[in-house]
Amino acid sequence: MSGQGGAAARCEGARGGVEASLEAEVLRRLVALRGRLGGELGALFDELAARLRLFEGEPGEGYFSHPMALPVLELPLWVATRFGAPAPGAGSQGLPSLAVDLAEAAAVGYLHVRIEDDLLDEGLGEPGAAVLLSGALFARHQALLARSLPGGGAFWDLFEEVWFGYGHAMLLERRLHRGGGPRDAEAFRRVLARSRPLVLPAAAALFALSRPERLAALEAFVSALAAAHQLFADLLHAEKDRAIGNATYVLARLGAQVEPGGDGPPRPGGAARADGAPPRDPDGRGATALRAALFARGGFDAILEEARCELARAEEAAGALELPEAVRFCKERAQYMTEIQRRVFLAFFSALAGEPVASAGARR
Repeated sequence: MSGQGGAAARCEGARGGVEASLEAEVLRRLVALRGRLGGELGALFDELAARLRLFEGEPGEGYFSHPMALPVLELPLWVATRFGAPAPGAGSQGLPSLAVDLAEAAAVGYLHVRIEDDLLDEGLGEPGAAVLLSGALFARHQALLARSLPGGGAFWDLFEEVWFGYGHAMLLERRLHRGGGPRDAEAFRRVLARSRPLVLPAAAALFALSRPERLAALEAFVSALAAAHQLFADLLHAEKDRAIGNATYVLARLGAQVEPGGDGPPRPGGAARADGAPPRDPDGRGATALRAALFARGGFDAILEEARCELARAEEAAGALELPEAVRFCKERAQYMTEIQRRVFLAFFSALAGEPVASAGARR
């Protein structure tokens, strides 16, 4: 379930022309930023871009626009254009300059989080290098927000609160992955604060356009959308998380046994772990039990329904925020979830029958 779904699984379809233009402009800005990072930091950025395939894919299939992607770039655009952004700026494909600046802020902030998440969750990257590149991207994130908001004391109070909460949530998740506490619904909600920085660029648009009264609806939208996204992503990656020892809320709901530390990424043929010790699940009993919980006992359907309920809450908040694009996004994401559900079950039961079927997984 952890493979790439590909273009055939696109129920959402490519983003609209405006969103595609925004993505292209942000990617151009990231190329320019790479040049400013210089030799060593720039080389680290190149490694990150290659690993994430940051500059690959057509509109609707790129890193920020593939079917599983959150509306990282689009949300500041939707808010800025809905509430009256300034006139378009030159060199931005006719897009409001505020929207483009805040979309870039969202992109580098998201990459900052991705570096830290990959390091803590999967041990990807050399820690010292990861910290330095992550810090450089965070500096760019903050600088872009500051230029969009001269003054803005209330926003910066929010900024500090959100990033402090992010740090607490990341530490909590690391502790839970290691078995340090119950992985229950309350813990799941607390860990979701790691996704709250998605609020900030769109919130900056609200403050810049003197519409701070919309902040509560924006927060509600992001919170519910992040919950739906996390449930769905962790459901699709349940087998991978079990194998590497990530004790997620989804695995706890399914009753899967996960040993802190895990075996690292799955190796072909049950090969030994990187530390030389034998694999903890050499006969595959843990994987078999997980699949039984997912497909024979209704676990997949139950967790997917929970994700759909969160998505319905996100759609309601988008309506309250008066963002028709966000409402449409939620509807299309629900359709995508249904299509992936069909493909996952087809793949599972075809495998039982000995019939090869293309992977139905999706990006994280």
